[in-house]
Amino acid sequence: MRKSIRPLIALTAALALTVTAGMSALAQADNTDKHFSVIEAASNEDSLTIPEIAKKCGTSVVAIETETKVVYNTYDNDYYNPFGGMFGYGFGYGYGNRGGRGGTQEYTQKAAGSGVIISEDGYILTNNHVISGADKITVYVNPGDGSEEKTYEATLIGSSESNDIAVLKIDATGLNAAAFGDSDQLEVGELAVAIGNPMGQVHGSVTAGIISAVEQELTIDDVTINAIQTDAAISPGNSGGALLNMRGEVIGINSNKIGGSSIEGMGYAIPISTARPIIEDLMERQPRTKYSEEERGYLGISCINVTSDLSENFSMPQGIFVAQVYSGTGAETAGLVRGNIVVAFDGVTVQNQEELTKQMQYYKAGESVEITIMVNSANGYQQKNVTVTLSSYDQINAASKAAQESKQR
Repeated sequence: MRKSIRPLIALTAALALTVTAGMSALAQADNTDKHFSVIEAASNEDSLTIPEIAKKCGTSVVAIETETKVVYNTYDNDYYNPFGGMFGYGFGYGYGNRGGRGGTQEYTQKAAGSGVIISEDGYILTNNHVISGADKITVYVNPGDGSEEKTYEATLIGSSESNDIAVLKIDATGLNAAAFGDSDQLEVGELAVAIGNPMGQVHGSVTAGIISAVEQELTIDDVTINAIQTDAAISPGNSGGALLNMRGEVIGINSNKIGGSSIEGMGYAIPISTARPIIEDLMERQPRTKYSEEERGYLGISCINVTSDLSENFSMPQGIFVAQVYSGTGAETAGLVRGNIVVAFDGVTVQNQEELTKQMQYYKAGESVEITIMVNSANGYQQKNVTVTLSSYDQINAASKAAQESKQR
């Protein structure tokens, strides 16, 4: 890799020395053709040097840190079968917290990523996978005057899991918003600069390379995008940062790196022209409000996580197994029954109780929400969408108490 980059750097430096004050042939051409190849970048009067791009755009890229509370169950696999009730036995013990055989533990998982300031009043663009499920999102902004970074707690405005895009909001004004370019005009061989927060340790790190491919179909975690490929170094933590052209315009949202540490030069970005309408739609949404335990809505079920191991052992979809539906709740009215598996809530995939809880805290009792369940049938599990009117805290408490009293009779 080093052998291929050094000649490129040498060539770029040599070309930079030959810049003249006159208009190049490209500049005299159709002004809508604004791509930059290695040769053209040295002579186009609109282009910037990499240090100029770093200075112009460095304060438009932020570092992001997230904190997520992870709760997991511990139990003796030889003693407890969580799906015993499916085969005619009693439902068994509560999931990992009965009989002294197990319990729950929790810890705070921290992660890091990057983001791009897209408005002077604090809207920030990033990847959905950077902030998905986070309980707390912290944004670090470089003020650009040599002083220490400013720290803000961000609010999630909206996200699109299928496009891996999210928009955050911080309480700030006068920020250096990035300019968007036109990724539809990109050509292989153009110079590109990436700015981000690699490994969560180097805020505002700058790397450079070329556009290696455009419209490269890429599927990661069931999300498929037509991505920009670049050999500018993109490492974990760069996700959500900016891929820039030589005018300092954002042409892509750095998203993934393929091959881990063994393969270099295969970084991918979501084209900004693809992302732009989604970003504009998300920015029109109001900040999401987190409701307290007493205010938020509830489905009205008790449930068990179908982990990947359980999914394989019991031949069922991974998700949230409905163990019981409480009488008089929204879940019962919507037709949920024991044995259904919840896999999505309001269009967001949920694979365990923790993810479901984090989604539901933004919904108030009485709201109607579409959820996706898997229903077991003679032909195997079938997907079904149902609309549930969320129950209140008091309703759930009363229904749960009635269910316990019924079992004791």
